[in-house]
Amino acid sequence: MQQQAMTDNRNMLTEKELLYIQDYLSWELLAMKKCGEILSQTTDPDIRATLEYVGSRHRDHYESLLNHLQ
Repeated sequence: MQQQAMTDNRNMLTEKELLYIQDYLSWELLAMKKCGEILSQTTDPDIRATLEYVGSRHRDHYESLLNHLQ
């Protein structure tokens, strides 16, 4: 019975799937914050460039996940 309910509308996410997405969003947000914190503490241009790149990738992932939920 539950299997039938889950397959009736494939555009709906299960509660477990929503929890996974919530976890991924939290991880991406934390990674962005950590990059920002370290970025504010370093002056090395190479490290700063890498942190800016990595931080922007995490931001892109975060925004992509949010867009999929709309």
